[in-house]
Amino acid sequence: MASVCSFATGTPLTRGARKGPPARSRTVRHPVRAAVTEPSTNQSDASVAKPLPRTTDQVFLDEISPGVSLVRCVCRERLKFEVEYGMSRGSTDNAYIVAGDTKTALLDLPDKSFAGAFAKSVDCGSLDFIVLGHLSPKRLDSLAAVLAARPPSAPALEVWCSNPAAQVIYQALKPGTPASNENLTAAWKGSAGLRARLHTIKTGDFLDLGGARVLEFTTAPTPRWPDAVVTYDPVSKYLFTSKLFSAHVATDADKPFDADAKNGAEEYLSDWRYFFDCMLAPMARPTGAALDKLTPFLSGVGAADPKTKAADAKTTAKKSVAPKLTKFLMGAAANFAGGSSVATSAVSVASAIAPLHGPVIRSGINELGREYREWVDLQIAKADDFAIAVIYASAYGNTSAMAQAIARGITKAGVAVEMLNCELSSAEEVAALIKKTSGFCLGAPTLGGHIPTPVSNALGVIVANASRDYPSGVFGSFGWSGEAVDLMESRLKDGGFTFGFDAVRCKFKPTEAMLQLCEESGTDLAQAVKKTRKKKQSNTTKQIAQGGAAAGASDVASAVGRIVGSLCAVTAKKGDAQSAMLASWVSQASFNPPCLTVAVAKERAVESFLLKGSCFNLNVLRQGDEKETMKALLKPFSPGENRFGDMDVTIAEGNGCAVVTTALSYMECEVVERMECGDHWVVLAKVRDGKLLQDDGLTAIHHRKTGTSY
Repeated sequence: MASVCSFATGTPLTRGARKGPPARSRTVRHPVRAAVTEPSTNQSDASVAKPLPRTTDQVFLDEISPGVSLVRCVCRERLKFEVEYGMSRGSTDNAYIVAGDTKTALLDLPDKSFAGAFAKSVDCGSLDFIVLGHLSPKRLDSLAAVLAARPPSAPALEVWCSNPAAQVIYQALKPGTPASNENLTAAWKGSAGLRARLHTIKTGDFLDLGGARVLEFTTAPTPRWPDAVVTYDPVSKYLFTSKLFSAHVATDADKPFDADAKNGAEEYLSDWRYFFDCMLAPMARPTGAALDKLTPFLSGVGAADPKTKAADAKTTAKKSVAPKLTKFLMGAAANFAGGSSVATSAVSVASAIAPLHGPVIRSGINELGREYREWVDLQIAKADDFAIAVIYASAYGNTSAMAQAIARGITKAGVAVEMLNCELSSAEEVAALIKKTSGFCLGAPTLGGHIPTPVSNALGVIVANASRDYPSGVFGSFGWSGEAVDLMESRLKDGGFTFGFDAVRCKFKPTEAMLQLCEESGTDLAQAVKKTRKKKQSNTTKQIAQGGAAAGASDVASAVGRIVGSLCAVTAKKGDAQSAMLASWVSQASFNPPCLTVAVAKERAVESFLLKGSCFNLNVLRQGDEKETMKALLKPFSPGENRFGDMDVTIAEGNGCAVVTTALSYMECEVVERMECGDHWVVLAKVRDGKLLQDDGLTAIHHRKTGTSY
C-alpha cells in the first residue's frame, strides 16, 4: 500500500503553467447529471421518490480577496433528500484557490456530480497542493478529475488532509473492496508514476505558499465529520471553516457574500440556523470544542468563563422579549417594504468566514459567531439535564442520514442528543455515553447478512450497561436483505429493553418519506423518554398549585387561558410526504399584503413542513362541523401514519396541499418568516390564494380554561 499512497516528503515542487487566481466572475454551464448514482431498488414508484429534475448546474469563479478565489458549484434544485436539505433552497459546494508568491493551494472539492465541470473550470496544472477540510467518498471523483486534468509532466500534487480523510483515500485506492474508486486509482497512479502524495495534518501545522501567505491548520472533528480541518490565511484573514457556518442555499452570480443578499446577512440566518439544528445540534459538545479552537480567529465563539456565564445568565433572564419581537416584525415588514439593516459589534481577527456550503460571511461574521455559541450552549445545557444517545455506523451514508433525521426529531421535542459513530469509538466511550444518557437508539447497515462488527461490539456494551428504565429504538439500511435491524431488535428484546418506536428499515437510499418517518420516530422516542422521566420525578414535576406562590402561577395560567382562537386545520406537503395538524393559535398579521401567523410546537411533525419558503393550506373550520376534523387530527399518530384518516379532503391545484371540504374557507399560504418563541415557532405566512367554501356559518372557536395546554 505504501507504494500507492506514500506520505509527502517535503520535496520542493515546480510551479505550474499559470500563476495566480482565475478570472473574475466566469460562469461555466454543463450538462444535467444525477447528484448520486444509486443501484436500482426494483421498488414501486410509490415507495421510491424520483429525483427532482436538475436544470442547469453552474460553476462561478469569483476573486473574493487578492490572491484568493472562490469556485462555487451551484445547483438550484434540492440535491438530496437528507434532512439537512429540507429548506429546499438548493446548495453550493465551495472550493477556494489561495495563491502565494511561489505556490498555489486548492482548498476543498465539490460533490462528484460537479467533478467534470469543476476540473474544467480550474487551472489544475497550476496547483501545488490540495487541502481537504472535509472529504467523503462522494467527493473522491472530484479529486480524481483534478488529478487527471493535470499535464503529464506536472509534478506529483501534495494532498493535505487529516488522518480520517487519509483513511478514506487509502480505502479508495485498495482494489476489490466496496470502498474502491477506480477513477481515483487510475488518476493517482498515472502512467509515469505517482501523480499525488498524501500529507496528514495536525493542529498547529503550517503550509508555506511563499511570501507572507502561510496557511495555519486546526483540526475540528465531530462524529459526523471526524476529518474536519479549519484553515486560516493570515494575508486575507479568511477563515476556511469546512462544514461549520455552512448553509444549503444557492447563491446567485456575482453574489458570493452574505451582504450581497437583498436583506443582507439577515436573509441567510434561517438557513444557517436550520443547518445547525439538523447537523450540529445533535453533536453539540464536539461542536463546542471545535468553536473553542477557533477563539483565536473569531469573536464570541469561545466558551465563556463559568463565573461570567452565571453573571450573564442573571442579566439576560430579565431581558424583555420586545426587542426580539420588534426585530422579527421589522424584518418581516422589510421583505415587503424593501430594506433592512444588520448591526455588528466586536471585531473578529478573521475578516471573513469561508464555509463549504453557502455564502462567504463578511458582514454577519460577529453576529453569526455569537449565535453559534448561543445555540451550542443551549444544546449542551439541555444535555447536562438529560439526553438520548444515537449510536450508529454507516457503510455508504444511508444509515447516517437516517441517524441524522432521528436526531433531528429528538431535538425538535426539546431533548438533547449525544451522537456517537461507533466505527470511530472505543467500547469505553460507548459505555460512558450509555451510562450518562436516558434512552438510546442504535443504527446499522446490513453487511453480508450480519451486523457490522463495530455495532455488534457496541450492542454488547449497551446490553451490559444501559438502564432498562428508558425506551430504546433500532434502525438501519440494507441492500438485498435487512437482517441487522432484526438481530439488533431481537437482542435488545431478549435483554429486557422496551422500544419507543417500531424498528425502521430502509432499502437502499432513504426517500423523503423515509426520512420523515425517521424524524417522527425520533420525536416519539423523545416523548416516551420524557414521559418516563416525568413518572420517575412525579413528586417534583407536579405543577398544579396548592396555595402559596404556586397559586399565583395558576392565576396567570387561567388568565392566559381566556385568550380564544379560531379552530383551523393546517395541511402541508413536502415532496412525497403529507402532514396536518389542528391549530387554534392563528391570527391575521397584515392587510396588505394579506399575512397571518400560526404558532407551531417544535415537536410537531408538521413543523418541518413549515420552513421558510414552504407552502401550506390553512383550513378555517365551520362551527358545528368541526368535531370530525378535530377527532381525526387529535388522535395519536404512529410515525409515517396517514394524518387525514377518514377526513374528506381534496387537493389544491395551486400548491398540492390538502383542502378540508367541510371547512368554512381555506387559504393557500407561503411561509416568509419564522420566529423562535420558547417551545413554539411562530410562522409568518403570506396568503397567496383563498376560497370561501361555504357562504353561511360561523368560524369554530376554541375556548380554554388554562394557558398551560391547548
